[in-house]
Amino acid sequence: MSQGQGQDWNAAPPPQPYPYPYPQQPGFDPADPLVSNDFNGWWHRSFRLVKAAWRPMAVIQLIVAVPTLVLLVPAMLAFQDEQRVAQESVQASIDAGTQPDFSLFFAGLTALVPAALVAGLFSMLGQLACQQVVVFTATGRTGSLVGPALLAAAKRLPALIGWYLLAVPVLTVALVLCFFPVLYVGAALTVLPVVVLLERGNGIGRCFKLFHANVGVSVSRIATIMGLSIGAGLLLTLLNTLVDVTIGGSYTTPNSTATVINTVVQAGYYVVSYLVLAALLVTTYADMRARREPFSTASLQPGPA
Repeated sequence: MSQGQGQDWNAAPPPQPYPYPYPQQPGFDPADPLVSNDFNGWWHRSFRLVKAAWRPMAVIQLIVAVPTLVLLVPAMLAFQDEQRVAQESVQASIDAGTQPDFSLFFAGLTALVPAALVAGLFSMLGQLACQQVVVFTATGRTGSLVGPALLAAAKRLPALIGWYLLAVPVLTVALVLCFFPVLYVGAALTVLPVVVLLERGNGIGRCFKLFHANVGVSVSRIATIMGLSIGAGLLLTLLNTLVDVTIGGSYTTPNSTATVINTVVQAGYYVVSYLVLAALLVTTYADMRARREPFSTASLQPGPA
């Protein structure tokens, strides 16, 4: 019998090393590292996976954070310079009684937008790779996980971009209809990256099927993720505001030093938050899928070559 059999994953984390492997059993196996039968089990599984997999996930996040900072910091500084020049030009036109050229405020976007798009691609790559690390960890894969996870993420990145592009009009229509429809659609699409990473087929439709398999389970997990994300985002905003107040920067009077510090702080925030988010999303997907069809962590084991 393997070390993990019979272990209760709904209980608090034990002091011994992370146990592997986990055989597939009917129903909700208390030894399964991904699938839980209640909220408490989901919570403990998620953070035990964070504890087990944080090192390779942190390496991945640092790998994608470096080029992101290299791209964004110069672009943001250049954008601020352009905004400053535009403000001076517009104010001079107003003082002279001539028509100001407000299009100058958009000049800096030619460098900022491409940099932000490329940085977004790095971010998506890091998210997918971290989710793959969680899956590798749960299924008992040993050895270096960083390279294989990045390779797997790179293969699925084009598909994720495509599904996100298709999700934009769906979210737009939901937003036009009302506030609650966009919340519903956004919640259902929360696990889209995991679905794209681990499955093939209709990603958006699959997300809705998994969400509806047990709405109570889906809402409890996704609402918790959203709540944590909102709380962390407010904390980040507070930190950025403290930097601006301390150094003297603001949106209307940007300070280069404050911009660099805030960008680094944001990068650190994303590095830490994605470590937790990756595990939460994978375990949420596992719980949702187990409510719809026979599924366990063993289902994610690679088949024979």
